Amino acid sequence: MSMGTDVVVAPVTVNEPDQSYLQWGPIIGGAVLATAISTILTIFGAAVGLSLVSADFERSTSAAALMVAGTLWALWITVSCCAAGGYLAGRMRHPIPDATREERGIRDGAHGLLVWAVGALLITMVASSSLFGVARTAASGIAAAGSGAASLISQQADPMGSALDSVMRTTGTTNVTPAERDEASRIFVGALANGKFDPADREYLASRLAARAGIAQPEAEKRMDDAFAKLNQAKETAKQVAERARKIAVLTAFMTAAALLVGAAAAWWAATLGGEHRDENLTPR
Repeated sequence: MSMGTDVVVAPVTVNEPDQSYLQWGPIIGGAVLATAISTILTIFGAAVGLSLVSADFERSTSAAALMVAGTLWALWITVSCCAAGGYLAGRMRHPIPDATREERGIRDGAHGLLVWAVGALLITMVASSSLFGVARTAASGIAAAGSGAASLISQQADPMGSALDSVMRTTGTTNVTPAERDEASRIFVGALANGKFDPADREYLASRLAARAGIAQPEAEKRMDDAFAKLNQAKETAKQVAERARKIAVLTAFMTAAALLVGAAAAWWAATLGGEHRDENLTPR
């Protein structure tokens, strides 16, 4: 009678990869590279933009052209720095041996997205840090120069003060007192808020002005009407400027968001390309 032999089967062990799916070394390196490229190109673009604006409108490039050029340059900066950082991360990442080609591509692309995210945080820190004041100043150079040129050309006396000066101009021996000038200012402010000049206020100011300035009542009333018309025009101009600034801010926000999305796509694509070159030992061309 033969005795049976027990066969002991050893448990199958699976070798887990000793590397994390996320390798922060290539990610941080790519983000630092992206930040450096963004800073350099931003300073260069600001220098070019400053050369296109002038306090003389005839010698300055139009605001529309500056906006288009600035948008295209910002898009180019975003794509360039994200692509460079993503490629570096994909090329430097150590692939897991048992991963398929498709899986390696997804992981490389994920590293590119993290380069984009970390780079955005680093660029924000650079822009808000006093250690990089030169970069921050250069980045806002175009906008500052444009608004400075406009203020140099359109700078004038306070519209209310200018209107009161024209109204209170006297030819007699009695000058308008500061209290009367303040009273007239308050009446004009109220008329501008209501959108119309109250006839009683108009007649009252005209009579006081006629007595003080030594002019006829009709001439005083004409001064009031002219001053109110000028103040209304200044009010409408200010509203147009504010509306234009609002539209520019909205457009800038949308263009910034679009540029960031394009940068994310560029980082993903460049990281997968860097991974392919890494696996095939190719030199980038």
